[in-house]
Amino acid sequence: MKRPLLIAFCALFLSQVAKANDPLDSLKKSAVKDSLSQEEPKASRLFNLDLLFRAGFNANDLGNPESRANANLDEARVLMSGDYNDRLSYKVRFRLNRSFAPTTQDNSSAALDFAFLKYKFGRDDKWALTVGKQSAMVGSYEFENNPIYEYKFTDYVDRILNLFVVGGMLSYQVVPDHSLNLQIYNTSNHSFNHLLANNGYAAGDLEASKVPMGAYFTWVGAFADKKFNTKWSFNVSQFAKGNTNRSVSLANKYKTGKQMIYLDLQYSFFAVDHALIGTSVINDFYGRTGADRTLNKDVVYKSAILRYDQFLTDKWELALKGGIETAGSDEDETLGRQFRTNYTYFAALQHKPFKTKDLRFYLGYVGNTVTHKDILQVSNQQFNRVSLGAYFTLPVL
Repeated sequence: MKRPLLIAFCALFLSQVAKANDPLDSLKKSAVKDSLSQEEPKASRLFNLDLLFRAGFNANDLGNPESRANANLDEARVLMSGDYNDRLSYKVRFRLNRSFAPTTQDNSSAALDFAFLKYKFGRDDKWALTVGKQSAMVGSYEFENNPIYEYKFTDYVDRILNLFVVGGMLSYQVVPDHSLNLQIYNTSNHSFNHLLANNGYAAGDLEASKVPMGAYFTWVGAFADKKFNTKWSFNVSQFAKGNTNRSVSLANKYKTGKQMIYLDLQYSFFAVDHALIGTSVINDFYGRTGADRTLNKDVVYKSAILRYDQFLTDKWELALKGGIETAGSDEDETLGRQFRTNYTYFAALQHKPFKTKDLRFYLGYVGNTVTHKDILQVSNQQFNRVSLGAYFTLPVL
């Protein structure tokens, strides 16, 4: 009786040893563990906190009797982000030196850059859906660049585009280096009536669009081992009823470990000029006031922006940027297609003391010149600044 029990016990023991050393069983356990880790990610993946900061001592309008010098906080932003799992992530970013008052169209605020969820799905997670307030999917590396790097933005980024939009985006990763994106968004963060009243314009014969929304169709590509990148977009939008805006934006970038260069090219046709740059010039030229001061139609904006960054040594870097932008009218033959030209430029010497930290001290010159067609009889506008300061992306958590 004892012998059969001993044989059974030995057989059971040997089977358990074999199971413990079975590589397939180890793989199964590992797969289960990985699955659980995806469902319940670690806290370090759930929350990341970064502070974006730039400040300096600025001497403005040198050579002008009214020139002034002051310390200035140029940028202060808080970025929160995280991944719930490999498919679901979020990002929230605030500007601390902007108003938190809600906007009239989308109930957001100027202080909120974005607050969105991104969900990947489909085979190999090639599809993605992004919802909430998000960056406009426009072809512009000037806009996509870390904002603390840009000592001065062009009119295209600072005044013409609606940069942070409320809406949804559907993306498809065709191959690892190329994606197609469709973004539907509110044309303006403020309502038709608010924008007009707040800027002193009358509606005239214009009516608010029943669907004041737009769409970006964007291709993002990478070539040559991701050294050369493209972000090309086509946009249609409507602000006033029966008037459709159209734009094409072609962003191109080349980047290595030592240098970066981008070239952004844009053409925008505003059926109704809610950007207000061209409209302001036209209304002033004709001396329109009160109910006659309305948004102009068929205003065209064009721009070309070039930036070049080069590491001179491991710790010293040169940053150069130049942009030219024009505003014109397809409707007004007197003023023509180029009645305002804006030049934006800067040059900065940057010191990066730590190789792995995004900290830089800088000394730079920033300039901006606006010229107008002679018929307007408007004096050129000139701005210049010498700045000494620092910027830092601080990974707090």
